[in-house]
Amino acid sequence: MIENFQVVDTIERANDAQPFCPCGSHTTPVWRDGAVWLECATLSEPRHGRVRRVLAAVMAPAHVRDRIVDVPPLAVELDLVA
Repeated sequence: MIENFQVVDTIERANDAQPFCPCGSHTTPVWRDGAVWLECATLSEPRHGRVRRVLAAVMAPAHVRDRIVDVPPLAVELDLVA
């Protein structure tokens, strides 16, 4: 089982290795789907208007979105699951 300090260290190393997306925006760790991802900050910005949503969908593959580490749910880690 991965210890908490190992998870934090892995996240920090990934962020230090790639602090910016090729588009110029900074990257940020994001928890989603039981894992921590390093992704471009522009991917989480709200999109208003049809043109901006279409452009965001087309350009999404060009932005950084890398899985850093799988993180088990807190309940499993604390043996609270019945």
